Amino acid sequence: MLFYKAQINCTMKNDGGNSIEARRAWRNQLGELSAALSEGIDGERVKVLIHRARQNALQMLVAVDGFKELTSVKLRNLLDNFFADHDEFGFSGVKVRDLEEITANKFGRIFDRASHSENFNFDYYQINQDLGLDCLNNRTFRLSEAICPVKRLPIASAMRDAEKLLADETFKEEFTRIYAKENAKQFYGQPVHYKILAGKANAAFSLANLLVATLYTNKRLVSRRISIITNVSENCYDECDFEKIFENAAGGTVIVELSGERVKSGQFAHAYEEVVEFIADTVKRYQRNTLCIFVESADKPGFSAQLTAKLQDDLHIIELHEGAGNRETALAYLKTLMTDSATTLYTDEELLEAMGDKLTFSASDIYSIREKLFNSSLKNKTYPAYREVDRLTVKDEEKSNDAYADFQEMIGLVEQKALIEQIIAAHRVQKMRLDMNLDKQKAALHMSFTGTPGTAKTTVARLIAQILARDGVLKTGRFVECGRADLVAKYVGWTAKAVRSKFREARGGVLFIDEAYSLSDGEHATFGDEAINTIVQEMENHRDDVIVIFAGYPDKMKEFLDRNEGLRSRIAFHVEFPDYTADELTEIFKLMAKRRGYEISDDVADHCRKIFKRVAKKKNFGNGRFVRTLLEQAWLKQSQRIVKENDGGTVTKEDLINFKVEDFDVNLDKKFRNERKLGFAR
Repeated sequence: MLFYKAQINCTMKNDGGNSIEARRAWRNQLGELSAALSEGIDGERVKVLIHRARQNALQMLVAVDGFKELTSVKLRNLLDNFFADHDEFGFSGVKVRDLEEITANKFGRIFDRASHSENFNFDYYQINQDLGLDCLNNRTFRLSEAICPVKRLPIASAMRDAEKLLADETFKEEFTRIYAKENAKQFYGQPVHYKILAGKANAAFSLANLLVATLYTNKRLVSRRISIITNVSENCYDECDFEKIFENAAGGTVIVELSGERVKSGQFAHAYEEVVEFIADTVKRYQRNTLCIFVESADKPGFSAQLTAKLQDDLHIIELHEGAGNRETALAYLKTLMTDSATTLYTDEELLEAMGDKLTFSASDIYSIREKLFNSSLKNKTYPAYREVDRLTVKDEEKSNDAYADFQEMIGLVEQKALIEQIIAAHRVQKMRLDMNLDKQKAALHMSFTGTPGTAKTTVARLIAQILARDGVLKTGRFVECGRADLVAKYVGWTAKAVRSKFREARGGVLFIDEAYSLSDGEHATFGDEAINTIVQEMENHRDDVIVIFAGYPDKMKEFLDRNEGLRSRIAFHVEFPDYTADELTEIFKLMAKRRGYEISDDVADHCRKIFKRVAKKKNFGNGRFVRTLLEQAWLKQSQRIVKENDGGTVTKEDLINFKVEDFDVNLDKKFRNERKLGFAR
């Protein structure tokens, strides 16, 4: 759907007069004229709404459903032909002025204002529904719109603009393809779609705007309107408004920002699975005529990996990246962004000082600097009375964001820590070999983790992904956890697709397959074999960009790998996670308590060590999970004790951060203490 506004200058036999009856008749005539124009031009695809008529001038809105761009010449010819055949309306000498493509939102605002005017004679609610204007306000996502300002952009200008926006070479390569002479210069549909990776979403939007300009110039788009969907919530599934945006954008562009509203960085919220399915289905239905640009932020990838993995079999998606520039280029870009009155107060010297000592900058870096300068200028230059006011500060304990430090702090795991050191050292040596052109072969790093529940298999796998990403062994450090339910489908042909989707989702990171032996157990054993065969194939296909870690009980994992030599031969590291000793469990307990702000006395530590000695003799007692549950139940018991002991009194910090031995007289300990073996034991 394309939306326009225009003014039509013409000669009118009747301008409505001044009486109430004359004005009512005139309003009816304009309504009839709008309906006749819509029908006469193309009743199926064109809606004309004349919302204002004054002094031989008509102001109209035009909505075009199709892929024929409306120009002033086309509209004047259509109107000339119409009025030549309908002289009963008394219009002649038509001249089209100020024809302009507008956003659906602006169209809706003008239409809404017109509904209150005396010239209005339309079915407001029906037209709103027919044109999809009622989808513009939705609480499950945020929609904004823009009109790409550039109508025609030569390739030389596009390349210069790419330099100014600090675009990566991937953009320039794509521009070369877009402007290629052998391409058809007419809109037939969308051959490819795009994903833009950037540090910040607003940097990606600037690059997307340039991309749209190049496509529109080469007639790969009919419309310059861009619909931008952000803040997608977990409730955005089966949402008709979302689909209507894609339908209305035929011939134009929809940008979907994939960070989501509340998806934690590096983790995929379970609630978004339905959203991913819904968005993927919507994109597939409308991808032929609607250009899709997906935006992934490096610091908040959200559900990007899941969605692109779902779409890769059905869409050809080209990945584009923001690039980097030197200080001179970055300064020029920063100055173009600083159009606000507050930020124009800075001199070049102050801008360079704000840029620090860095020599290269990404577009996202420049946006971050611009935001800091804007906030600073409000306080220090625009409203200088606040220059000396201290800001509120809250003292917080320093928390480590270093996965390597967290890993080294974990209790035990000597073999696992040594393994990581080996992999990092091998990567560094491999990089040296590549620099010396010795070889380009990269060793596979697939692993098998065996151990009982609670021995930190999943935690270690997640930290490995982060550590290897930090050291450059992995590209993204994504951690994708899955099991039989995620890989074995119910119908023929679905299993292989599900497995390949998980591998694509984990590209650049770790695919963690828990209880891997369950793939060949239970119902649909044939599908399980298909899953295993596909895993073996994908491990080879993705040996350079995905590390697969299989995990499960020791005995079952041994049987599983003995039956699948193809898998065993591809696993480079077999790592055992033994049960923790009582002393190790005590140290784990102290570490967990410390991270939660507690201080553990010697009496409490000794008491807990006795508990751990007793439970460590039990089979599958839970290891680290037992410790965490014990600590949580002790906290509940402590909370109850504090409330009773200090009813109406003052509770000190010491009360809150210290346990007593009796706080550990909890249900979990009693459960293991009271277990009895079957038989006639005394």
